[in-house]
Amino acid sequence: MRMLFIGLGLLLISLSAAADWVEASGQAVIRGGDEAEARTKATEDAVRRALLYAGASISSVQQVTNGLLTKSSMQWQSHAEVRQIELVREQRIGRTLEVTIRADIFPQHAQCQGAGYKKPLLVSPFTLRNPQQSVIGDLQTIGEVSARKVYQQLQGLSNSSIPSWLDYPDLNRHLSARERSSLVQQTNADYLVTASIEDVSLGERTDMNLRFWSDARRERFFHMRLQLQQLSTGKVLLQQEYRTQARWDFRQRTSIPPLDHRFWLTSYGEAINRVLDAAVIDIEDALRCEPFIATITEIGNNRLHLKSGQNVGLRRGDELTILYRQQGIRADNTRFRVSPLTVRITDLGYDWAIAESVGERLLSNVQVGDAVTKLTP
Repeated sequence: MRMLFIGLGLLLISLSAAADWVEASGQAVIRGGDEAEARTKATEDAVRRALLYAGASISSVQQVTNGLLTKSSMQWQSHAEVRQIELVREQRIGRTLEVTIRADIFPQHAQCQGAGYKKPLLVSPFTLRNPQQSVIGDLQTIGEVSARKVYQQLQGLSNSSIPSWLDYPDLNRHLSARERSSLVQQTNADYLVTASIEDVSLGERTDMNLRFWSDARRERFFHMRLQLQQLSTGKVLLQQEYRTQARWDFRQRTSIPPLDHRFWLTSYGEAINRVLDAAVIDIEDALRCEPFIATITEIGNNRLHLKSGQNVGLRRGDELTILYRQQGIRADNTRFRVSPLTVRITDLGYDWAIAESVGERLLSNVQVGDAVTKLTP
């Protein structure tokens, strides 16, 4: 595994022999006229986006001080090599610096059976645990807007998922087997991202008098609990907490809601963006090696119909193994048993595929609701 470290202008680059050129852009706010710092942050953002777009597996290693995500640096573990980075252009848009790069990237060969296939993923609005904390600044929509930013990043960058927005605000709780099964049937997605924003307070201060609001050093906190769950089995793939804090430069009655783009140009908005970037990286890494599973929706004439196709990376000629669905000991736990049967994709479209038995073996024991997967040799 190669270690790619980006932070404070430091970039370690590894060499190899053949690669794909990827172009990506990153942005950062210029603070106090410091374009050099903004350029470094924008370049970090662009490199991260290029790695994700190229299919590299990245996992974030947060730099934490006293339980808080710091601004200084982030370390990434990457299943990829970067040979060269070229600056394509740089432009200033108001207070924002945008950097576009071309990177020579070498994604290493897939090291797990799930790599190469995308998994349908649902993202639902994040909940706000203490709505009263959101009154100052009018941050009541911080949960939904944060979730949409995660969804949009995954939509643009993910090589491991096909994200869909699910406008159900009450999914951040224990879901019964029936509820999970209903979601799978309605959406054809097997994974769900939920989160609870635990804290958007200005700390534990209760004496928010004139002296407090006159203090230029006041800070606002952000604490988020995120979960990634597989709906078919109930398995939790990722549970992560993210914490950060930043200056809050506004008066008590100032309104700057998250739906306003100006919110994300503030120190506090930038800090939250870094948290959401880290969450996207962790979701992508958790899904990358998850086994590809497609549910069988119809059976006839020794053929299987799947509700997955080119959208998840299936190709004509792919050989897949049939999985028998089994109910676990607990009512909310579904498991799969690997069968000796193999099928081959013979026809497909964007979101459907037809598979036929390999070797003319009968599929009489296969039922609607069973599944197929790709097993490594």
